[in-house]
Amino acid sequence: MMKIVLTQPNYGWLGKRAWEIPPYTLGILNSSLGVKAQLFDPNFSNSSVEDVYQYFKEQQPDIVGVSSSSTEYTEACRMMTQVIKQASPNSEIVQGGVIPTVMIESAMKDTNVDYWIMGEGEYRFPDLVLAGDVPDGFATYNDGIPVILPCREFIDNLDSLPFPDYGNLDIIDYGTKKPKFSQGLLPRNLPYSVTITSRGCPYQCVFCAASTVSGKKIRYRSAENVLAEIDILYKKGIREIVFLDDHFLGNKKRAMDILQGLMERRYDLLWKCSNIAVFATDEILLKAMKDSGCYQMTVSVESGNQSVLRNVIKKPVDLNKVPVVLDKAKEMGFEIIVNFVIGFPDETWEQIRETVRYAENLNADLVNFHIATPLPKTELMKICLERGYLSSDQCSTQGFTKGVISTSEFTATDLEIIRAFEWDRINFANPKRQETIARMMGITMDELNKRRRDTRFEFGKCS
Repeated sequence: MMKIVLTQPNYGWLGKRAWEIPPYTLGILNSSLGVKAQLFDPNFSNSSVEDVYQYFKEQQPDIVGVSSSSTEYTEACRMMTQVIKQASPNSEIVQGGVIPTVMIESAMKDTNVDYWIMGEGEYRFPDLVLAGDVPDGFATYNDGIPVILPCREFIDNLDSLPFPDYGNLDIIDYGTKKPKFSQGLLPRNLPYSVTITSRGCPYQCVFCAASTVSGKKIRYRSAENVLAEIDILYKKGIREIVFLDDHFLGNKKRAMDILQGLMERRYDLLWKCSNIAVFATDEILLKAMKDSGCYQMTVSVESGNQSVLRNVIKKPVDLNKVPVVLDKAKEMGFEIIVNFVIGFPDETWEQIRETVRYAENLNADLVNFHIATPLPKTELMKICLERGYLSSDQCSTQGFTKGVISTSEFTATDLEIIRAFEWDRINFANPKRQETIARMMGITMDELNKRRRDTRFEFGKCS
């Protein structure tokens, strides 16, 4: 019998943020595999390189599946595969997730990896491990020649997938650890867990690779399927759910069925979604959200200039409607987080300032400013390469706090400065807001003040 380990790197290596949340990807891969596997999560345990080396030295697995969550962690993933290969030279390493999906040619430069899975891995990974035959979304080398079979399809019936199985990992251990500073993920009720109820995105926002990662068509799990998973989680002791969807509310009937099901169950359960489309929200939906246990909304408006939204970012948000929705949500008692992105190639400095002014006037508890970062397989990356703003796609390993684009309107440093100092000025204008944000981040006032100071000193690296 093959010995299989499913793992991910410690995302906190190299000074990055660790995002210590339940490893949903590992759980659903494990349940899809159909044979026994060991799950190893250096990210949650904050394992050192030496810890990882020792683990694989002892285990000597036949196959190691390494998940990747973002191109920001490319170097951490390469460190991980290098350590695995050094500790267990005969292990075959399979890398999946975002990195091979959006930048396969670059991913294949990692000589420690034997196979790459692109797109959704629930069927492809078992096909490779158990049958050795993957029809699409697969890459390897054959006598030194790269063989790449592009993704041809996505899983249409998400109800056909099993619920995550965390195996030897204790979901309650994960659920009782608060992810500090991650206000959109930080739970109010413990233990908590995460899930995803939809995949795909039909919108073509210039900076986003969602349609490449999960397809242009939104695919939904049924309300019955979602509620069945929540029932299982609740029986295990989970008391809050964080939905990681981009389009949880995209199908209003399905959303209402889920919310109605939660209300009928009368669970002492809270929930929130990491990103709610403000244009899909209305007063009826807001009330149902509140009545079913939702207490916080994170919305991504992106720009405070309608022309930038329409012609540059290409996102269907009506800026006149946003304050109406947020005011109503605030009136109902929701905590509100709003995200913006600044620094696009065709954006003017005055338009960036307009976004700051718009953000300042919103009825929100916290506003975040991110810097437009060219990611592989996005229109933004294509534009930047064509115009000579970048020499290659290697900048994609940057996070969203560092500027990489300079135009005749602004420099990368300008973006870092305005992001850091306007974030501080708007969010911490008075003691009440400071206390609210500290609570939402799960930190003390001393920790908040240090965060603010470090953000100013490092031009936004920490915020």
